[in-house]
Amino acid sequence: MCTIVDLIEKNCLQFADKAALRHKIAGVWQDISYETLRITSDRIAAGLLNYGFKTGDHAALLAPSSPRWVFAYIGILKAGGIVIPIDKELKSNELRHILTDCEAQVLFTESHYFVTALEIANGLPSLCRIVTLNSSLQPENGDPCTVKTLEGTLDEWQNLETQAEMPAENGTGTRNLAKQVNYLLKKEGSFTSVAKEISGRTPPTGAICKGLAAQIRLLTFEELLHETHLSPVQRNPHDTAVILYTSGTTGKSKGAMLSHANIVSNIHGATARFDLDETIHTLSFLPINHVFEQVCGILAPLSLGGTVSFCESLKKLGDNLTEVKPTFFLGVPAVYRMILDRVMKNIGSRILSRFLFSFPFTRPLIRARIRRTFGSGTIFISGGAALDPAIAKGLEKLGLAIYQGYGITETSPIISAECPQHKRLGTVGRVLPGVEVKIDHPNEEMVGEILVKGPNVIQGYYRNPQATAEVLEDGWYHTGDLGRLNTDGFLSICGRVKNLIVTPNGKNVYPEEVENELLKSPYIAEVIVYGHKVDPATEEIHATIYPNLEALDIYGRKQGKSSMTVADVEFVLRTEVFAACEELAVYKRVRKFSIREDEFPKTTTRKIKRFEVEANKGRQ
Repeated sequence: MCTIVDLIEKNCLQFADKAALRHKIAGVWQDISYETLRITSDRIAAGLLNYGFKTGDHAALLAPSSPRWVFAYIGILKAGGIVIPIDKELKSNELRHILTDCEAQVLFTESHYFVTALEIANGLPSLCRIVTLNSSLQPENGDPCTVKTLEGTLDEWQNLETQAEMPAENGTGTRNLAKQVNYLLKKEGSFTSVAKEISGRTPPTGAICKGLAAQIRLLTFEELLHETHLSPVQRNPHDTAVILYTSGTTGKSKGAMLSHANIVSNIHGATARFDLDETIHTLSFLPINHVFEQVCGILAPLSLGGTVSFCESLKKLGDNLTEVKPTFFLGVPAVYRMILDRVMKNIGSRILSRFLFSFPFTRPLIRARIRRTFGSGTIFISGGAALDPAIAKGLEKLGLAIYQGYGITETSPIISAECPQHKRLGTVGRVLPGVEVKIDHPNEEMVGEILVKGPNVIQGYYRNPQATAEVLEDGWYHTGDLGRLNTDGFLSICGRVKNLIVTPNGKNVYPEEVENELLKSPYIAEVIVYGHKVDPATEEIHATIYPNLEALDIYGRKQGKSSMTVADVEFVLRTEVFAACEELAVYKRVRKFSIREDEFPKTTTRKIKRFEVEANKGRQ
């Protein structure tokens, strides 16, 4: 077994001139070669070591997906460090918790998150340095497009230097000129001037900024880069590579420690399952701090000599999909539901398309056009949450091959996955080679908690032996998920152990099954099904619904109503709930429901934070 660095470094040498990363600058796709990836990450590692970074030190990443995020990630590993990717959507109190708990010595961030980082910097004794992934801090009146273009030009010049094997000192003048132009257009040239800008609005932050700059604790990306070549730091495959803080669907986040071997074993398992090679091309749009995107969407293609294109934004996902035509695409169920709805709406809005799609013998014409649009050989992978079988059927009807996988942060992440040779609707495929799964204390339906053992299972939770002991027992990781393992090796997920509802007659009800049935209604946008205690020993099945307001408005207009009253909405939803429950066994049916006025709180992977909802119900 090798390290993550070994895996990628090999391809940087073998595919030196090939595009490793791609992103858009001023509306144009720009390529970054494997050679540039290798040299830039080397220079980041050298810069970290030059500033006193030591083997085993921690460096956090708080920024959106970008080539520089990847440069920094690999550079930290090359310096012998441990990477702590952080969710950029976190509030300051949770950010403070993670940075304090992980004891990060260095924080890589961007100007958008800079003020938040500065506000908590002085309360973090371990934090020695903050590095901005922007070329410099962008003021509020700066033109983002111009700034991005200039930063891209600088990156492209560094790419050309690399390809031409130009001595570093020969390119110094051009790089300095680019920085000066950047300075003039931004009206900013140093952290001192930035401090003045900030201090005009928030004096405490400005003072902190000046203080950090004076202590050389504040660096731009270019200032960190070091020209001197330093010998790579040797790491053992079983050394910790990353600490990933769980998304917090069940409460306070914990730091899951994954070793190089954990992640590399999972990359090998995934590439073998889908028969992937250097032709892989992914479109990265999921949160890069999340293990699913990080390992399967970034590290896996780079470990094969493939290419990663960064999506401009979620709004541009459709456009970028048709431009890039990725061969391997990672998504979550909410995205696939959106894709299905938009494609079907597009077909329905055109008379000829609607006509052709309605007949089995002409439907292939529409399917062929859809495949050409998205990419004829694209493998679509769904993860992060359970995929409604109806969505999978709908996409397959459109000619798009979608495969469901199952995994969690603590298993690096993949446990099982469907593939073209082994696919069964309603399951998450077969367990990866080398990974063991067993069902703990199965009931009469052969459903029990899923336990996992293998080279992909976490080392433990950082600085939390109690939490580690609760989930790891003799090498078996307790997932907290309920499932069934069929005789032919296909795994089915039934729900969460903590969410299980036991009826008065002893029947088990899995809320996720009921929720999936309710979500088939076009008038229900989100729902949580739970057990409501009617007495100390009895639970009733209740639901809380966030309605699809747009669909209800359209329904109301068709009924000749200028607006829908509360009573109207309740009537429609009651009808929908009743119809959905007709498809379920009597003991699984919803007895009562309430209506929410706003969306449920969610994690960045769009999972509803059930613990927050349940806590709020407890206070009501």
